[in-house]
Amino acid sequence: MNSQSNRITRRTVLRGLGAGIALPWLEIMSGQTVAAAQGQRDPGRLACFYIPGAINHYNWFPQDTGPNYTMAPSHQPLAHHRDRFSVLSSLSHIEGRISGHTHPYNFLTGHNINITPGVLTNTVSMDQVAAKYIGPTYLPSLTLSWTSGVGAATLSRNALGVDIPATSDYRAVFENLFPPADAAHLKQAQARMALNRSVLDTALGDVKDLQRQLGRADQQRIDQYLSSIREVEKRLDDRDAILKKGRPKFDESSVQTVPKSKTSMQEHLELMIDLIVLAFQTDMTRVVTQSLGGEAGPNYDEYKDWAKTTGAPTRGTHDYHHKGSGNRGADNPDTQLIGLRDRLYCATLARLMDKLSAIEASDGSLLDHTVLMLGGSQISSHSGSSFPLLLAGGNKLGFRHGQHLKWKSNERSASDLYLTILQQLGCPVESFKESKGPISELLA
Repeated sequence: MNSQSNRITRRTVLRGLGAGIALPWLEIMSGQTVAAAQGQRDPGRLACFYIPGAINHYNWFPQDTGPNYTMAPSHQPLAHHRDRFSVLSSLSHIEGRISGHTHPYNFLTGHNINITPGVLTNTVSMDQVAAKYIGPTYLPSLTLSWTSGVGAATLSRNALGVDIPATSDYRAVFENLFPPADAAHLKQAQARMALNRSVLDTALGDVKDLQRQLGRADQQRIDQYLSSIREVEKRLDDRDAILKKGRPKFDESSVQTVPKSKTSMQEHLELMIDLIVLAFQTDMTRVVTQSLGGEAGPNYDEYKDWAKTTGAPTRGTHDYHHKGSGNRGADNPDTQLIGLRDRLYCATLARLMDKLSAIEASDGSLLDHTVLMLGGSQISSHSGSSFPLLLAGGNKLGFRHGQHLKWKSNERSASDLYLTILQQLGCPVESFKESKGPISELLA
């Protein structure tokens, strides 16, 4: 592969919803990571992508297992990366199983969000455990989606199980990734952090006064809250140190916006991929989550084109998830349409792997130091009994790929996969949610 063709250049135009970004030339973007350029060891990175709704299970799951498996039709865009990704079948949340359109809530937590009738509860997501341990970076994590907001739009939950808002605003993502460039903006950022610290100090004082008046159970809840506050304080300290160090070297070119389509799924995904590559290469963050669409939308342009190709009736995204899933037959037009969407997601993953593999790291490529997970919670609509999952990258982190692994139903939980990822990233954790142990078949 010609690495020159995959570098981000000044001519790269990132198109997004409403506006796009023409990236300035970065001196750091010479085909190396920051660590490689400075002669240091590269840290691990993690990116998790969620497939909304159902999939075309006829085209997703390979018919055979092991290293010599026959690649499934949906995964063909990844064929040139065969040795750098694995197909995982029959993992799911077992104790944390839910159904319906709320799957994004617990995809990365494994928590049964309906365990208390009438109250939606949650716990920390796997990505935020990683963010706690594999920093410090300017942004602890980057939470992306097809629309900005909380609830089903985001995959990330903090230590208290509270939603971390996702964003689809590409310019805001770019600007938030980097410390300010000039002295005036830098001073403003430092003043904002000083204000944040002041607010935290006041809150801590009030909470400690309240804690003395509470019973033991409530005191424990307050301790959990204070623990979360201390993590915020540490991140403020980390961010302040990075501010003083300054942003990666830019030339004088400014970030410009340009018109673009608001309704192209491919453009949306490509823009986010470029931002993720930029974030990982410059080490501004090491953890990213992205929901690749909504359980019930949006209705991107591509669905109309796929309907013409397959002969499927014109429907909304939600209806395609229902009509195109289940045992309706491989030749069902709606099922074929969902297969084309699945293939686009795999092509997007392949594009990300192409870009990461073209960037030199301290040892191998950036892809070798990055764990990528693409998956969803449903085979057929509302069913969470077996997750469609791909795991890629991280060869220098101890992962072994080029295989299809399949377990018996309910034999292993997705939490085992999440524990494996966290441990290979160097996180000092012994368990995650309902895990029973790491998946040794994935390790070199």
